[in-house]
Amino acid sequence: MQRSSDVRRLSNRRQFLRIGTLQLGGLGLAPWLLTTRAEAASRSAPARPRAKACILLFMDGGPSHIDLFDLKPNAPQEIRGPFQAIRSSVPGIQVCEHLPLLARQMHRVTQIRSVYHAEMVHDPAVYQTLTGRRHQNTGGDLKVDPGDFPQMGTIFGQVDPTPGAMPKVVELPETMKMGARILPGQNAGFLGRNADPFRVEVTPQAEVVRPALACLPEIGGERLARRRSLLTSLNAHLSLLREGEGAGELDAFQQQALDILADPRVHQAFDLELEDATVRERYGRNRHGQSVLLARRLIEAGSRFVTVYWGKEMQDWADGKGARPANNPWDTHRNHFPLTRDELLPRADRALATLLGDLAERGMLDETLVVWMGEFGRSPKISEWGSREHWPYANTLLMAGAGLPGGAVYGKTDAWAAEVTENPVTPADVTATIFHLLGLDPHQEIHDVAGRPYPLSEGEPIRGIL
Repeated sequence: MQRSSDVRRLSNRRQFLRIGTLQLGGLGLAPWLLTTRAEAASRSAPARPRAKACILLFMDGGPSHIDLFDLKPNAPQEIRGPFQAIRSSVPGIQVCEHLPLLARQMHRVTQIRSVYHAEMVHDPAVYQTLTGRRHQNTGGDLKVDPGDFPQMGTIFGQVDPTPGAMPKVVELPETMKMGARILPGQNAGFLGRNADPFRVEVTPQAEVVRPALACLPEIGGERLARRRSLLTSLNAHLSLLREGEGAGELDAFQQQALDILADPRVHQAFDLELEDATVRERYGRNRHGQSVLLARRLIEAGSRFVTVYWGKEMQDWADGKGARPANNPWDTHRNHFPLTRDELLPRADRALATLLGDLAERGMLDETLVVWMGEFGRSPKISEWGSREHWPYANTLLMAGAGLPGGAVYGKTDAWAAEVTENPVTPADVTATIFHLLGLDPHQEIHDVAGRPYPLSEGEPIRGIL
């Protein structure tokens, strides 16, 4: 497909309160336990949420919309590719033949086939899809900056006032990187490091590195009780000194920090060995599958927003002598079809389909929003290397749960899945929709450390799926 110039482009948060004198770091507690949310609690009440929690599955690298969901069987061979379409659980809706398990769950899924933006490079594309804001630099090699706009989950964690023992916002199995460079858009940006996601590592061998949530050995129950009493006394003085401003909120999160140490449910949530072996097999005994299972366990235990990136995988050598990092994630510029068919789709299909069925069986799907997406799609025309390149001008993402209409398709692209022709959706609209489903007003404001106001999202909720 020839186009001129290749393609046409579419077009005073107050300072965090900390505890220094009590040395709570000695308890092995992460910074997220000590973040004040007094400002968030003082805002107007949000709309009634459809979802209590969100699981965001981010296929970093860019899965191919035209090969997976927005198939074009009547297009020329150099456009449609070798993958065939199969029927799904929804009459008239077809998916890729290499998604047989997900095909049986499509009655629970809303497809949004009209997502678009104009970022051709991974760095700004990742940033825009995770934050809903365009980065000022459209090139590569972007660095994380303290002034970055926050990742959508960290915004939710700051604005939502609901207390709980579990870390509210979690990231796993690893932070996305290009080599050693962390891609911007994954952390809390101008909200400060205390609002960053709670990071949980799942190794390439699919083993969870359990976070240090327990007391250090030298701190027993009696000593912990004394610290609790001391905190109560200190906060009484803080309340007088500050005339109540923020002291009650700080006290609540100190109490949360101490309660977590005595709550076995928190520790159990991170232990996949407690999960039934047959359930673990259904999700897939690989890094992505076990990460998705862990996300479900964390949501079930009380976490509110869990982002699962794809992460590197290990693949056995053909001769059986050792293993190597597999060609992951989804940036398939070479050998696109074999890699997608053999390495990526089997894991993604099993994990997503199992998650949807598992949540439904447990009665959790109606109150959990599941989002499956990448930073862009792949080019309609197959390249000279038999692969597909970056393509931000049309893409498909999936949403499920939270009362969304299962089996629905929103938006449309042209005959080659190259451009959006109906109901265009921007990354900002996606973040606005997620906030709306979680009970937040996308237009309410957050503030950076200098007190400058920003709306949660510059987009609008997608009314056509609500």
